[in-house]
Amino acid sequence: MQRTVRLSLWLAVPLALFIPAISALAQSAGGAGAPPAGGPPGGNPLALTFKTPDPAHGKEISQSCQGCHGPGLVSKDEAVPGLAGQHSSYTRLQLAAFRAKLRPSEVMWKQAANLSDQDIADIAAYAGGLQPGPAWAVAGADTALRTKGEALFHMGDGPRNIIACAICHGADGRGDDRLGVASITNLAPRYGGEVLAEFKNTPEFGVPHPNAMRIMLRPMTDEDMKAVEVYISSMGK
Repeated sequence: MQRTVRLSLWLAVPLALFIPAISALAQSAGGAGAPPAGGPPGGNPLALTFKTPDPAHGKEISQSCQGCHGPGLVSKDEAVPGLAGQHSSYTRLQLAAFRAKLRPSEVMWKQAANLSDQDIADIAAYAGGLQPGPAWAVAGADTALRTKGEALFHMGDGPRNIIACAICHGADGRGDDRLGVASITNLAPRYGGEVLAEFKNTPEFGVPHPNAMRIMLRPMTDEDMKAVEVYISSMGK
């Protein structure tokens, strides 16, 4: 399920979809009869209808994901995110976007094409119940960068108007499932760096999540972002 093109969902989805997507972010479990793969015709493709998620079924149907995302959904590739421990709300949103071809990746389009709403909910529940992967090793040359990244993550930099990442993602980097804020603890470093760069270059528009990231990253230098990348990839150390 590796992404072949690295572009944030918030950059990829047309603006017209954002308001209903944010309002339906929780994608609450609904009645019987999930819509067919691809979502209801003419409806919001990011809104899902599903019964109580079944992690056991999610484990079964996510076996093919491990080829890219690693055994037990713990990534071994610096450019590929691990799914273990990611919040269900966030994983559901990403899989729905891939299924609808709103987030670019031909590999993921094929992987998600035949997933029903219930399948997506089950995979997300399974992944969310796993422990995040271990911390990534920090090279000796990056030790000072990690220290700088830790300070920026937890305290920000008031004189430079840099907001602490922990305000939204929490001191442990685990985010908030209720608000759709992603867990970034021990995020694959190269992937994390690419996502930060994408968010910094996100155009101005009135949608909370991308605007919050864009505003937070605007005053950061490339070195600042590299420091945060090194820190969040190694938070468990």
